[in-house]
Amino acid sequence: MNIKITKVLLLVVVIVILYKTLHYLQLNGEKNSGEDTDSLKNVKVSVYYEALCPDSRFFVAYQLLPTYKDFQNYVTLDLIPYGKAQTIETDGHIEFQCQHDAVECFANKIHACVIDLIEDPLVQLEYISCMIKDNIIPDDAGERCGKEFNINYSPISDCANGMEGIKLLKKHGERTNSLKPSVTFIPTIELNDNQNIVPQAQILKDFKKSICTVLKYKPSKCS
Repeated sequence: MNIKITKVLLLVVVIVILYKTLHYLQLNGEKNSGEDTDSLKNVKVSVYYEALCPDSRFFVAYQLLPTYKDFQNYVTLDLIPYGKAQTIETDGHIEFQCQHDAVECFANKIHACVIDLIEDPLVQLEYISCMIKDNIIPDDAGERCGKEFNINYSPISDCANGMEGIKLLKKHGERTNSLKPSVTFIPTIELNDNQNIVPQAQILKDFKKSICTVLKYKPSKCS
């Protein structure tokens, strides 16, 4: 009788050990799976650009937007509209001088307000891509693109025409001016806060290939 009881107890112990082992392996597998998924989202793309710059227009509309649509689950988007502008502060009054004159400064403010007020990065980028194709009259472009994406332009306009737009553009200027190495060409693109991880010429020519170069795990879109 004692032998039978011992065998039963041993069997119970074995079953418990097997159960706990399988449970641990399952949890560990789920954890690792989650880590692999998170590791795919490891490319921060920072784009330093100007609203009226032809090179910025081409990159945003024809390289950045289509690539981001394919890789948005793997990319953190970071847009910085300022470029080669200058911030001039006199007795608490802030003015900007932009490479393509005052109209670009105003367009940059609108872009900055779009980035600040629209949470969805894809919608941000679609709105800005829509505007950057024709920013010559920034308010008209902002309103037209707002209608296209069913977004109320009034808060964006209020931001761009008020103190908030000035503060946002100043902040983008501080980020741009802090770049190492300094900006010499617009747009300048950083991947994971690095201008040189992929040559700038390659990024501008084939942004999709550049993203695939940096991604640790290659999604099917890279093939």
